Amino acid sequence: MGVKTIPEDSSRLELHSPGGEEQHRVKTQVPQWRTVFTGIVVLVAIIIISSLENDQKKERAGVVIATTALLWCTEAMPLMITALMPAILFPFAGVLDTKEISAVYWNYISMLMLGTFLMAESVEACGLHRRIALAILSLLGRSEALLMMGSILVAWKLSMFMSNTATTAMMLPIIGAIIDSLRTIQRDIDRKNGGIKMGDVKTNGSIADTLPEGEEGTVEEADPPQFVWFCKGLILSIPYGASMGGIATLTGTPPNLVFKSNYEKFYSNGPTVDFGKWMAFCYPISFLLVVVGWHVLVLMYARSSYVDMIVTIFRKIGNLVVPGTFHIEESDDQKKWRQVNNEIKKKYRALGPLRFPEICLFCLVIILVILWLLRDPAGMEGWAIKHGKSMVDGFTHHLPYHPYLKDAWVAIVVGVLLFNIPTENPLEGTLLWRAPPGKKFKRSEKLLTMDVVLKKTPWEVLVLLGGGYAIAEGCEKSGLSQWLGDSFGFLEGQNNVLVALVICLMVACLTEVASNTASTTLLMPVLAPMAKTLNVNPLFLMISGTVAASLAFCLPSATGPNAMVFTFKEIRVVDMLRTGVIMNVLSVLVVVFGVSTWTLPILGISDNIFVPSWVTPEE
Repeated sequence: MGVKTIPEDSSRLELHSPGGEEQHRVKTQVPQWRTVFTGIVVLVAIIIISSLENDQKKERAGVVIATTALLWCTEAMPLMITALMPAILFPFAGVLDTKEISAVYWNYISMLMLGTFLMAESVEACGLHRRIALAILSLLGRSEALLMMGSILVAWKLSMFMSNTATTAMMLPIIGAIIDSLRTIQRDIDRKNGGIKMGDVKTNGSIADTLPEGEEGTVEEADPPQFVWFCKGLILSIPYGASMGGIATLTGTPPNLVFKSNYEKFYSNGPTVDFGKWMAFCYPISFLLVVVGWHVLVLMYARSSYVDMIVTIFRKIGNLVVPGTFHIEESDDQKKWRQVNNEIKKKYRALGPLRFPEICLFCLVIILVILWLLRDPAGMEGWAIKHGKSMVDGFTHHLPYHPYLKDAWVAIVVGVLLFNIPTENPLEGTLLWRAPPGKKFKRSEKLLTMDVVLKKTPWEVLVLLGGGYAIAEGCEKSGLSQWLGDSFGFLEGQNNVLVALVICLMVACLTEVASNTASTTLLMPVLAPMAKTLNVNPLFLMISGTVAASLAFCLPSATGPNAMVFTFKEIRVVDMLRTGVIMNVLSVLVVVFGVSTWTLPILGISDNIFVPSWVTPEE
């Protein structure tokens, strides 16, 4: 019997961290069943498409989407290659021509992702993310549950004011460093204690889960299953937290602005929904989503830590009420994490003071975040708007203007700067800055080099996201999305809360295969007039559908943050699907509850969820 190893799977990507272990690739053959399964699925899709009439565009588009989703879920092919299936099948099905489908694979969001990838790679290259990771660990690294809470809260808060994609791109390298640090520290403790090592076999420098028989490769220490499981939950907390945070503010995610424009178009006489009101009713919804999301993740991936934390809290409360009631004794797991926390603090102190490249990158990150926040803030004129108005002759504010500079522009500008800033102080050794004794001037490298970019940029993720854009374009052009929206007509006469529940579930399912912006753009014009037919307040349906469009937790193509976590080789589609289904169902219930209780009263609507007086037949 050969040594058990993990087979190389090109559909799962590696995230390299500075100072991490050397990655060893093991050449293996693709399992035969995947090739056979892929051939059968594609052949069946071609047969079905060929049997449909020429005017059945939406049916043909549905076959293409179902085929792509099936190959994604089964990982019969690498995710990047599966993402190219719409480029093959949509032209064959007569939904989009090759020129149209090719153009949608790269857009503004792709540029934003590339810029944030460049920043993340530079942060990794100089080791700043490791310093940040150890700082976070020293504060929250007291248990698995608390660490997961810290990661989801940071992603949630940042994404309220930053792009969800940008937030995820900046957080993932930090999470990667945290995982590497935990692995290294745990092994050091195990060796010092002379106990059992973390595992027996490890290959490819990634987390080893179930190892198939008959494969051979490099033999290293493996991570125990419990650590593997916890890492999956910790990684997933980032995109989930980012998606939930975008809901909280009107400008947090594009679907919110799509809702606002459609609402004002259809119901100009209705109550105003501005930044403050949106945050008043959506911030509590977003917060409840984070609480529910954290509980789902921690109960699935760190249950024992959660139970220990709850028991300890209740015992401390009991001792406050009646001193000496409970004897609080550290569990073995708590002792281990206390040792881990002590080791973390030692490693953090060993890093020493900030170095010149770390200072430069820290400043660039701050500048990047500030420019994003002030580009178009609510309640004031941002610098991007001022620039757009300056493009109008004579600075005439009454004329229409175009905001030329968006988040992607900021990311790319900072990304280009990284190739021009040296890693050593250029003033050192000059009259302005005296060099240390004995140090000679040498030509310095830059904060980011092409070697690093070519090696570490996850181009596969960009293609994967492009596949999501292609599916959204096919849905729109074929009329499939419009057909799905019109199918809501069967809800007429049903209980209003049930109507909102069904709409939220349908929108949440639609946004798994189409972008949330495309979903809301297509559904808002349907939901707005539908309210009069169903005798329901338009805000009740439109807000429910808008928020539900951000509840995409199941598939990698659903959102940019979901796609980006596949830079970690530890994450598989089945992991996201398993967790995402539970998250979607519970999140939909939270949204319906929030919209049905405090949302409409906050908007000053006295007639609750029935059609208000400002909805007239003429509108």
